[in-house]
Amino acid sequence: MEKRWPTSPLISPAHRSEGLSRGTVNAPLRWYLTSTACYLMPGGIQGVLFPWLVAVYLHETPERVGLAQMASQLPMLLLILWGGLVGDRVDQRRFLILLQLGMMVPPLVMAGFIGNGIISYELVIGWAIIGGSFGAFAQPTRDALLNRVAGAEIQKVVTLSIGVQFGIQIFGFAFGSTADRVGAPVLLVVMALFMLAAALATSRIPPLPAIAQTPRRHPLRDIGDGLVMAWRSNVIRPAILLTFAIGIFFAGTYMVILPLMVRDLYAGSAGGIAAVFAANMLGTCTTIVWLIRRGGMERPGRAMLINAFISCGVLSLLNLELPQWLFYLVVYLWGLGGGISMTMSRAIVQEAAPDTHRARIMSVYSLGMMGGMPIGSLLLGWCVGQVGARDAVLVPVAGMALVASLLLVSSGLW
Repeated sequence: MEKRWPTSPLISPAHRSEGLSRGTVNAPLRWYLTSTACYLMPGGIQGVLFPWLVAVYLHETPERVGLAQMASQLPMLLLILWGGLVGDRVDQRRFLILLQLGMMVPPLVMAGFIGNGIISYELVIGWAIIGGSFGAFAQPTRDALLNRVAGAEIQKVVTLSIGVQFGIQIFGFAFGSTADRVGAPVLLVVMALFMLAAALATSRIPPLPAIAQTPRRHPLRDIGDGLVMAWRSNVIRPAILLTFAIGIFFAGTYMVILPLMVRDLYAGSAGGIAAVFAANMLGTCTTIVWLIRRGGMERPGRAMLINAFISCGVLSLLNLELPQWLFYLVVYLWGLGGGISMTMSRAIVQEAAPDTHRARIMSVYSLGMMGGMPIGSLLLGWCVGQVGARDAVLVPVAGMALVASLLLVSSGLW
């Protein structure tokens, strides 16, 4: 049966001020969050190390920086739906353990190459593509597993999980900022050790009861089921469309324009890139802490739309000639909106997806974000090359405002 927008709030006013109840963080959820923290720490390190290697160490052009970021995101675009299919068919806990152990290999191999003086543009991209291929299977499996350890308070636990996700990446950025001093090989080994810790933490999650399976058919038909179910849902479809736009315009800005602003406008290196990423993440974490204390949002779709317009206004300030301290402050303020868009969109989709199709539908959700990022990276890298980083920021502002306006008048998101 088609799921429609709820007529009652996702979080009732009576419980809104309670925040997370004492029973929310059960033992399986604690180990899940520990595993998530260890799993995401390497992502934070790589988030700084990868653009530093391309933009600063190899000093590539803006177009090639954008191309490298696009290439690193292609595995998600091409494999995420297959990852969702596998995530619905296997023991999610055991599969995550195997994936996390496998994800130790690419950084260790890369550390060996760089330690022996072998580094090139193509080699850095190859490392990112292989790691991203593992991530395309891990992400939807992890999303589906969250529902099984969360209990009844899905929106609150999703908010908590995203808070851990962004909070821990700030520490990853701090590690990544040392690339100039300790060197890339040390950081790559640290990434592998954190992935080992993630596998060990996942192994501490108790085995979970098997989910009732629908009859297996051809893989393409099962993937198609997830796509069709997501598209036909008046709840899920607009949330994913807005997320896709965020992937193009906002994630592209984050991954391409911000590092190039640090390099070209403020003469920054690894420390500057880490600082700008951390400022954005700190803004996101600030909002998430507020959401946890508040207990959620009564109208998540409306919050997403309002947030999109406000975020466009804040981002447009980067078009001005700002002193460095004000540049970082604006990036922090822009990051405040990320806590709304990430938590509300994910909560909407997770609540609306049925158990039997959750990993597949969450893979469609991830495809919305990840599918937009390569487009945004390539587009915005080209824009920076044509008009410079400061003027290029107006492109995502205009694009995001247009998409939000269309969804405001053509969907039930409001």
